[in-house]
Amino acid sequence: MEKVKEKDFIELEFTAKTEEGKVFDTTNKKDAKEAGLPADADYAPVKLCVGEGQLLRGLDKQLIGKEVGKGYEIQLSPEEAFGQRDSKLVKIIPLKVFHEKQVNPYPGLALAIDNLIATVRAVSGGRVITDFNHPFAGTDKFSLKEHEILLEKKLGTDFTRELEKKIKELVGDFKVKEDTNVEKEAARLEEEGTGQGEMGTEDGKKSGKRDKEGKKVESTDSEGKEQKAPEKKKV
Repeated sequence: MEKVKEKDFIELEFTAKTEEGKVFDTTNKKDAKEAGLPADADYAPVKLCVGEGQLLRGLDKQLIGKEVGKGYEIQLSPEEAFGQRDSKLVKIIPLKVFHEKQVNPYPGLALAIDNLIATVRAVSGGRVITDFNHPFAGTDKFSLKEHEILLEKKLGTDFTRELEKKIKELVGDFKVKEDTNVEKEAARLEEEGTGQGEMGTEDGKKSGKRDKEGKKVESTDSEGKEQKAPEKKKV
């Protein structure tokens, strides 16, 4: 049986629970419904590159060496998941700051402050106690049941094609409108014999001219005679 290695692209389906058995994240629609999670969310297997920090650090590390297509149950400590609680991340903010933003804070309210997510813990005496710790920080144990670990096709010798396919899976297919103005301008310059020649010399004007069939033609003087480069004198 093939095993997961670092840098492998895999497709993963999982359900994550706290030690008390409360589901807080899942890729399984049935588990989400039973746990009362939002019904309009997109529950589907996640695609990721193992070892690149796209998952919780502990889970990312424990995926390495697991057999493809087999289910596992993994236990994570706080350090492997959302970290320990930090008292320094609990702040007291004046109530008027919230009112100025037309926000009426109450315990349990989660909101963004200075691009960080905070949870209101208490409101009292014109002060609001806000907690910038992750809601699950300090939780003793997490249980992740992996329904399936499906290893995607690895990038083979045709790296470009495989990479393009993976990018399309992530961002969707798109088309770029072709712009031929550059090619048309280049063709016009070549036809007129302007600019540098094929070897970057001044007499490239002579070698740059072409007829309608694309054949090179020599430059002529005003009398219709073919011009030739002056001969170099021997010293």
